[in-house]
Amino acid sequence: MAFKPSLRSSRVGEQPEMNMFPMMNLMVVLIPLLLSTAQIVKLGVIDLNLPPAVSGKSTSAAVPQETEKKLDLAVTITDQGFFLSSSAAVLSNEKGEGPSIPLKDGKYDFAKLSETLYQIKQKVKGKFKDDDRIIVLAEPQIRYQTVVSTMDAARSFRRDGKEVTLFPDVAVGAGVL
Repeated sequence: MAFKPSLRSSRVGEQPEMNMFPMMNLMVVLIPLLLSTAQIVKLGVIDLNLPPAVSGKSTSAAVPQETEKKLDLAVTITDQGFFLSSSAAVLSNEKGEGPSIPLKDGKYDFAKLSETLYQIKQKVKGKFKDDDRIIVLAEPQIRYQTVVSTMDAARSFRRDGKEVTLFPDVAVGAGVL
């Protein structure tokens, strides 16, 4: 007994149609995801000014020399108080040990910090090329508000009813090890 051939098998050269909807759905999801990821990567770039690479065969004249002295003034915030340091020395307190400006009644003494920075500013004014710059470092457990208040105290303060600019260029460091 022979059966009649089906109509499907009679179309010899015809291919079944591909369903493109899953592929289109994938592209609709992937394209915005890739574009947003590219923006995040772009925002995470840190610009660094590295010294030029020097090979072992070059002379010592090829290495750039520092022509002007830098102050590199830094305020380090710890749970004991403020430590003030520069490229030349670390400022000690009256006792000669511990932080430069210790805690006063368990609180940070921002007024004394501003006054001390004012005295430093008067001594170094015009002697260093970075005499308007200060670096603020903090231990990991220090509250954010303390860091911001320290930055404010380092920028300016009121003296005899006038606003005195101290170190307007404030940089925040990575922290204390």
